[in-house]
Amino acid sequence: MTVRLLLIITLLILNQSIFAWGYAAHRLTTRKAVNILNSPLGEYFYKNINFISENSISPDLWRKNKEIFPEESHGHYIDADLYDKYPFRKIPRTWEKAVTKYGEENLKSWGTAPWRIQNFYKKLVLEFKNGNWKESLETASALSHYIADIHVPFHTTENYNGQLSGNKGVHKRWEADMVEEYLLDSINPEGNLDIILDPVIMAFDIVEESFKELQKILTAETKARSTISFKSIDIIANWDQSMKGTEYIKILYQETGDLAIKRMNDSSLRIASYWNSAWIDAGKPLPPTIK
Repeated sequence: MTVRLLLIITLLILNQSIFAWGYAAHRLTTRKAVNILNSPLGEYFYKNINFISENSISPDLWRKNKEIFPEESHGHYIDADLYDKYPFRKIPRTWEKAVTKYGEENLKSWGTAPWRIQNFYKKLVLEFKNGNWKESLETASALSHYIADIHVPFHTTENYNGQLSGNKGVHKRWEADMVEEYLLDSINPEGNLDIILDPVIMAFDIVEESFKELQKILTAETKARSTISFKSIDIIANWDQSMKGTEYIKILYQETGDLAIKRMNDSSLRIASYWNSAWIDAGKPLPPTIK
């Protein structure tokens, strides 16, 4: 059975609310990244934009299938505040030194997103070098997912769902409900692409940026939470229940909408920067359709 068939089966059996969680944002930021990639690589990716956008959600499907992808989950986040105090400068940037300092079991528990990004970046460079263009589309799609994840503040902290601060359930409400109700027409990344000299160092810079915004979101959620009656408060943490159209989501948007737009715009710019830098590291090979 092929991986593609397994993914289709997974899609069919997933609960619909799980299927919807955050996927629109991943597709959008990845599509926007393709649109700002100005190079022969950008031409090739644009011709395959639907494939890249749709497959940007693949890592979340892998994460749900623990039998086939048992090591997937810890690559989507890093609880940086378990490793070190902000701004996390004492976390070793190399995998080997991090394992020596913390132990591999702790790394897999606390999250390994920067190193997952590094691994997929290196894989993409090799695929470009070797002319494995079909495979490069799949790798670039997955890489976009991990990069986008660490632009979400809740993917950078032990308090990933507000469960430690009286804000339980905020992750989905901010990352999915608010974004899907208010922001999908507001993303317009602008600026120059970065040349990424070290994919891990860049990833940790992004983690630092994201973590810094966490408290603002929690404060806004506390304000939004006050609009919910005590008997209905559990709805916030109910995975299967949408809160779109509520005063709660409106307040989250009013207080943090600009922040979310910036994180999504930055996400698209960084995704494109990683792709472009991998292509440069590979020697700028010409894709097959434009040789």
